[in-house]
Amino acid sequence: MGTRKTFYVGTLPVLLALVLGYFRPDLTQVLSGIHSIWTDGDAGDATQTPPKGHMQKFGLHVDKEKELIVMDHFPSPEDFYRDHMRQSVPLVVRGSLKHWPAVEKWKNEDYLREKFGHEDFVVMWNNITDHRHKSAMMMSMNEFLDQYRDKHIYLDGFVSPAMSKDLTIPKFLGCDAIIKRATQFSLLFNAAWSSTFVHVDGTENMFTQITGQRQWILIPPTHGKYLHVDDFNYHRGISPVEPEAVDLIKFPNVSKVDIYNITLYEGDIIYVPEGWYHQVRTMGGPPNIAVTIFMDYISCMEKGYPVDKTQEMLTEMCIAMREATPKEITCQERMEDMPMQEFIEKYGYLNPKVLNLVHDFETADRLYNFFSTTLKSGYAMPSLGFGLSGQPVDKAKPAASHALRMGYRLFDTDPDDESEEILGTILASTPDVKREDVFIVVKVHPRNLGREKTIASVQRSLTRLKTDYIDLVLIKAPSCDGMKFKCEANDNRGTWKESWEALEELNEGGKIRSLGVSNFKMSELRRLIGFAKVPLSVVQNNFNLHNRKTKLRQFCKDNGITFMAHGLMGVLETENGTRESPLLSHKMLDLAARKYRTTPGTIMIRWALNQNVTVTPTSTNLNHIAFNKYAPQLDVGESPWAMKMLTDFFPHVN
Repeated sequence: MGTRKTFYVGTLPVLLALVLGYFRPDLTQVLSGIHSIWTDGDAGDATQTPPKGHMQKFGLHVDKEKELIVMDHFPSPEDFYRDHMRQSVPLVVRGSLKHWPAVEKWKNEDYLREKFGHEDFVVMWNNITDHRHKSAMMMSMNEFLDQYRDKHIYLDGFVSPAMSKDLTIPKFLGCDAIIKRATQFSLLFNAAWSSTFVHVDGTENMFTQITGQRQWILIPPTHGKYLHVDDFNYHRGISPVEPEAVDLIKFPNVSKVDIYNITLYEGDIIYVPEGWYHQVRTMGGPPNIAVTIFMDYISCMEKGYPVDKTQEMLTEMCIAMREATPKEITCQERMEDMPMQEFIEKYGYLNPKVLNLVHDFETADRLYNFFSTTLKSGYAMPSLGFGLSGQPVDKAKPAASHALRMGYRLFDTDPDDESEEILGTILASTPDVKREDVFIVVKVHPRNLGREKTIASVQRSLTRLKTDYIDLVLIKAPSCDGMKFKCEANDNRGTWKESWEALEELNEGGKIRSLGVSNFKMSELRRLIGFAKVPLSVVQNNFNLHNRKTKLRQFCKDNGITFMAHGLMGVLETENGTRESPLLSHKMLDLAARKYRTTPGTIMIRWALNQNVTVTPTSTNLNHIAFNKYAPQLDVGESPWAMKMLTDFFPHVN
């Protein structure tokens, strides 16, 4: 690419409980089996006198809150380790980081736009699948600032190098023996609307409030057994208790929980040891911004989650692991109050993962290009692209521009609409994107079968695309028969064989790089392979969760042909002329989307990519375009059962 962009992505697996906690997805409606856990008739007697705090906010059940240790200055790193990290004792230091440039500068949105506006971050949305479930996408700081006050979106990503200039290493962490445990520096940013479930993080958490305030309610690890987390298997480390209205009849053990309650203000930092449950509510702003440093110390939550372990057993194991660590530390090097950028540059050797916090856009390209294929023609084609066909012109133009900006490099067009003209105009006016970096697919309509008409059709596409070559040309169908194509009786059409031979001529002349067909039967494919001089590189056909095309895909695999899907979203035209997708509302797909914290459409794309299917979904919704581009970055290995569920149990035909 002619230009380079940066993006900063929070590692979602590490932040599983944190992310889900902040966004409080409505998990009671996922499946009836899960819902039954929440409505267990044996959980309590609804006729008894409600206990104190019943149906009130979490924490109001106690007569007296416990007190956290609060200081107005940092302890030394040695004292902090001995008295807090090793002992699992939370700590709040008031006003200790007010000197950070970020505390004053980040209140100013003009400053954020000027300094960080073009950097990309992971943003969580809560209005895509339902009103509480969050989905991840990439968004620039400018785009986020344009929308975050009006929509429930939450920026959750790494602190970028430019942002790190406004931060320093907190003094009590400025020791090689402590800071070497850092795994990520994260940025959390919203409009002060978020409230979390009661949850636990699998890391040590050093959380600094930059602007606005946050209320923290902490629960000691030994009281985690009272939070009913063992009753809830949808995600680990989260209590099913609704923190806005705690049902103490259904969840009576919550009344036994000790509460530590404190509010962080600008420049305050709280240390939350691994294993301490917490519920957090943002207040003040917008903007409401925080920075947190996550550290691995004992990592017992990660190591100790076999399904046969109860929360109480896990807590006991974590306590034992912490007690087995050294009682004291010795600091060989100190970096107290060192600018964070300088630390990352100078001390990356302390923990290589710290340097990996900073990614440039090439990282996204590698993830995107990981799902790519080398065609039989020898050219590489991305496996995820953007479909332009069938869109109204006024919506197709901004959609295509947005897709290009988001990093899509495979574009599927159609000769029957304005998609070729739109894409050609956009590419011609975007000098930063080189032609050789974009893979363009065009089609020959069955009305243009025959040598002369096929050559004329391709020449028209070249002109409209303003290019001197096309990456892939597909014969759209072998005929008009049995297909919903508009063909007139007097079209004087030739045969698809004549069209293929014409495409071979154009290939030899350098006008086309790769050839393929769409909607062909296997018998027709066998015939084509028998006489083709230029290899058949791509076969496109209808493919989705209901219609797998198993035999056809196996045929393609056996012959080294790339299979490309159309109709992935299962959109159908209704009697009243509207277009709907029953697939996208299927409860099994919805469950998988919730599990991977994305949209049903995005998880369907990732499922198809895992089947080695090339996909080019179309959309005029700019947010969905961004979500779909995020599909290769989903960590489906975290919960492979959800992807396997779609493959093995979703009703389908082969």
